[in-house]
Amino acid sequence: MSIIKQLIKFILFTITDFLAKQNKRKKHKTILLIRLDAIGDYVLFRNYIEILKNEYKDYKITLVGNIAWKSLAEVFEKDYIDKFIWINRKHFERNPIYRFKKLKEITNQGYEIIINPTYSRTFFVDDSIVKVANAKEKIGSIGDLSNIKKWQKRISDKYYDVLIPAKDEIMFEFYRNKEFFENLLNKELNIKKPFIKLPNKKLDYDLPDRYAILFIGASASFRKWGIENFVEIGKFLKEKYDYEIVVCGGPTDIKDSKKFKNLANYNYIDLVGKTSLLDFLYVVYNGNLMIANETSAPHFAVALEMTNIFVISNGNHFGRFTPYPKEIWQGYYPIYHPEIEKDLDNFKKLSNSYGFGSNLNINEIKLEKVKIKIDQVLK
Repeated sequence: MSIIKQLIKFILFTITDFLAKQNKRKKHKTILLIRLDAIGDYVLFRNYIEILKNEYKDYKITLVGNIAWKSLAEVFEKDYIDKFIWINRKHFERNPIYRFKKLKEITNQGYEIIINPTYSRTFFVDDSIVKVANAKEKIGSIGDLSNIKKWQKRISDKYYDVLIPAKDEIMFEFYRNKEFFENLLNKELNIKKPFIKLPNKKLDYDLPDRYAILFIGASASFRKWGIENFVEIGKFLKEKYDYEIVVCGGPTDIKDSKKFKNLANYNYIDLVGKTSLLDFLYVVYNGNLMIANETSAPHFAVALEMTNIFVISNGNHFGRFTPYPKEIWQGYYPIYHPEIEKDLDNFKKLSNSYGFGSNLNINEIKLEKVKIKIDQVLK
């Protein structure tokens, strides 16, 4: 299998190298903006798109984005982005034909400026797009080594004309984006937190007047707290605090939602796999409380200013995506693995230990501990 993977990578690199040698006319006053990471990353980045557009008012901006957040960006960024090019990362990294077609779509036009704000760059994804696309000036972040090998970074650093400096420390991702754009634009930016302004919309289904959201999904199994725990927390919130319960998640969480149904002996609303990503934001906006794994859902909740957000986390990416700095949002309450909880006063130690990943078992976070935290906040 490793030989096959290496062969695929060789083919992908060859395709990129071939397209990079094709000459394309550079189009004046155009920007190619590249951002291909996950939904939560998008939430922490998206407000800077408007800032960029305000600085380059006369420029046409093309956004190369992750198809995972296509339905959101085409609503929220339509006033700032002139053209969207959507990439399925899995196909882009594994399917040479898909990769070739997407790179051709990107290189059909030359640009005046290419901007890749991603701090944790990837050699075969965003860096390879920068290599292929033709532009007068290519700008990226100096970056780190969390998603790229040192030898790869030495090569791909040369794809850029300008590498924006960044502090060599773990930093909350919203501030990391702010650092990039302040250095790019050479000015202080007056933006305090991520935010989302929802357009008026009526949902096709009714929601209770007062409800708690249980978000049972996450992008990886090691980030998922046990379904039996979510069932018990739902019962606890319903009986002690009189919340109606709304269970949410994506299509990949339907199996877990069936397990939830088999275990729950109370009434609740099941929206797992039944809402669009945009509709889910309205569910969050109208909700009163959220219990979630550390995934995109809490980022939506902060951006929509939900009052009480309880996040179950094994500490993965501590300091980058969790916890939220209190000056950004007071209502974010993380419950961490006991190994992390015992050192909560030592942020530097925890961010250095878990800033790039955690192998701690999330199900060693006990149910009673979460109940106690909820009681402390809601009492």
